[in-house]
Amino acid sequence: MQAQIRSRILEVSQASAIASVEPIQALWNGYGMLARVHLADALYPSVILKHVQIPKDAAHPRGFTGDIGRARKVRSYDVEVHWYLHLNREVSTTAATPSCLAVVEECGEVALILEDLCVAGFPEARWSVSTEEVEVVLRWLARFHARFIGEAGEGLWPTGTYWHLETRPEELERIRGTRLHQWAGFLDARLSADPYLTLVHGDAKLANYCFSEDGAFVAAVDFQYVGRGCAMKDVAYFLGSCLSGDDCEVLESRLLNSYFQELRGSLPAHLDGSALESEWRELFPVAWADFERFMLGWSPGHKKLTGYSHQTTEMAMDQVEAELMDAAREACLAAGRHIESSRRVKPAVRSKGFASEAADVVTEVDEQAQAIIASILAPTLARYDLGMLAEEGEHDDSRHKKHAFWAVDPLDGTQRYIHGDAGYATSVALVSRAGRPLLGVVYDPAGDALYEAVKGRGVTCNGAPLVPPRKDAVPSRPSRLFADPSLRQHPGFESLQERFEVCFVGGAVMNAIHVLTVPNSVYLKFPKPDLGGCAIWDLAAVSLMLEEVSGTVRTAHGEALSLNREQSVYFNDVGLVMASADLDADTLLTRLSVNAPMAV
Repeated sequence: MQAQIRSRILEVSQASAIASVEPIQALWNGYGMLARVHLADALYPSVILKHVQIPKDAAHPRGFTGDIGRARKVRSYDVEVHWYLHLNREVSTTAATPSCLAVVEECGEVALILEDLCVAGFPEARWSVSTEEVEVVLRWLARFHARFIGEAGEGLWPTGTYWHLETRPEELERIRGTRLHQWAGFLDARLSADPYLTLVHGDAKLANYCFSEDGAFVAAVDFQYVGRGCAMKDVAYFLGSCLSGDDCEVLESRLLNSYFQELRGSLPAHLDGSALESEWRELFPVAWADFERFMLGWSPGHKKLTGYSHQTTEMAMDQVEAELMDAAREACLAAGRHIESSRRVKPAVRSKGFASEAADVVTEVDEQAQAIIASILAPTLARYDLGMLAEEGEHDDSRHKKHAFWAVDPLDGTQRYIHGDAGYATSVALVSRAGRPLLGVVYDPAGDALYEAVKGRGVTCNGAPLVPPRKDAVPSRPSRLFADPSLRQHPGFESLQERFEVCFVGGAVMNAIHVLTVPNSVYLKFPKPDLGGCAIWDLAAVSLMLEEVSGTVRTAHGEALSLNREQSVYFNDVGLVMASADLDADTLLTRLSVNAPMAV
C-alpha cells in the first residue's frame, strides 16, 4: 500500500495503526484490488479500500481488443470518484450507500476509502435470494430513482449503465444481421426519450447489494456506471441478475407492483405518479431488450439469455415496430385521402427549377400533403431520435446525423395527378443511417390500395399478404418495362421497344408497385447528367417491398442501391433497375445495355 494511502486512512479514521489488510477481490480484469483494512484504536474498526491501478496491457476476457473497452473502464472510475465526492451524500437515508471518507489520487492511481458496510449494519452478501429479498432491493431502487428524477448528472455518464449502446460498438457489430441489431438504435432512443429520466445505478446486480442480517434492508455499492437514464434499466437488469427466466415470468407482475408501490410513496409531490408509472411500465420490456442486445454481442451463450428474456425482447421490438408503422400508415392514408378529395379542384402549379419535367412540377396539394404527413410523424422524431427527408422544401442533414430518418414523398406522380390520370401515390419509409429501408408504406389513392412492408416480414396490400411472381414461371409474353415518359428521349428507346413491352402507367412509386405483382417486369431509369429523376423519397418504401418479395433493386450498373447517399438525394447519375422476383437480375442488366449514351 502506498504511503500516501496509508497516511490518509489513518488520518480519516484517527487510528493508531493499520492492524491488517484483508483482500476481498480483484477488480475487473486486473484494474486493482478491493480490500478491508482493519484498524487499531480508530473511529471505525475497519474501512474498505478500493484501489484502482490501470494496467498497461489488459487482455479482455471476452476477446474484445482495442482502446474502446480500456477508455470505458478508465472513465468508469472517474465517474465513481465524482459520484462519491459530489452526489453520494444526497442519496436518501432509506437508500443506503457507503459514505466516502476520502479519495487519494496520485500517479494515475485512485484510492477510494469507504465506509465498511459490515460495520454499518449490512454484513450479508447474497448469492441467491427469496422473493421477499428481491422486493427489498426493488424498494431500494424505487427510493433511489425517486430521489434523482430530473437530476442533470453532471460529471457522471451522460447515459448510465455499462451496456449503453454508444459505448458498446464492438458488441453491436457482433449481432449484425439480426432483428435486434436493426432495432437497437430505436430501443436506445425510446429509453432516452423517457420524460422522467433519473439517475440509474448502472450495474444493479445482486452482487452489488449488501443485506442486513435479517434481510430486511440493503445498501448498494459500485457506482462506476451511474448516470442519467430510464429507471427501468436498473429494474430489468436487477431481476435478470438474480432470477431464472421461469421465475421472471411468474413473478414479473408481483415484483413490478412492489417496485411501483414503493415509488409512488417516494415521489416528489409535483410529479404525476400515474403518468410516470404508465410510462415506465411501457418501457420495462424496452429496457430488457436493450440489455439483451448487449448480452447477445458480449456473451451469446450466457445463462441470462433465457426464453423469458428473448420473449420480452421480441415484445419490445414488436412494440416499437408497431408504433412506427402505425404512424407511417396514418400519415400515408391521411395525405392520400386529402389528395384524392382535392382532385376536383385544379391545383396551382409552379416550377422547382429542374430540367426534368417529372421532378420540376409541384402543386399546393403536394405541399399540403407533406404538411399532413409531417404533423403526424412529428411525435416520432423526438420519441425515437429520427431525422426527416421530405421532397418539398429545404433538406437538412439530419439523415446523416440521426440513426434513422423518415423518407417522405407526399405526392409522387404529380404530373399524372395534374392531368387527372391514375398512377400517383403517397410514400413514407423509415431508413437507417446506413441507407437500408426498415419499413415502408405506399398508398395509391386512385385505387384505394395500401401497401405495407417491414424488413423481414413480407409485403401486404390492404392487409393481405402480397404473393410475388414465381421464379419458375414461364413468361407468356415479352418482359414489361415500366418507365417514366422521359424514357422516350433516350437514344436507345426504339431498341428497348423491340425487346420489351414498354408501359407508362405512373410515377416512380407506382411503376415500382406494378413490378411487385406483374410477372416478368422491370422498372428502369437510365443514368443522366441532370439532377432530378428518382430520389431517396421515391425509392425508400418500394425498394424494401421489392426486396421483401425477392425482387431486384440495383443501380443501372448493377450495384447495390444506398438510400442515404452522401453526394446527393438523387439517383440520376447511377440510374435504377427494379425487377420482379421471376427475372434473373444479371441477364436483365445485360439485356438493358446500360452503357448506351446517357439521355440529355
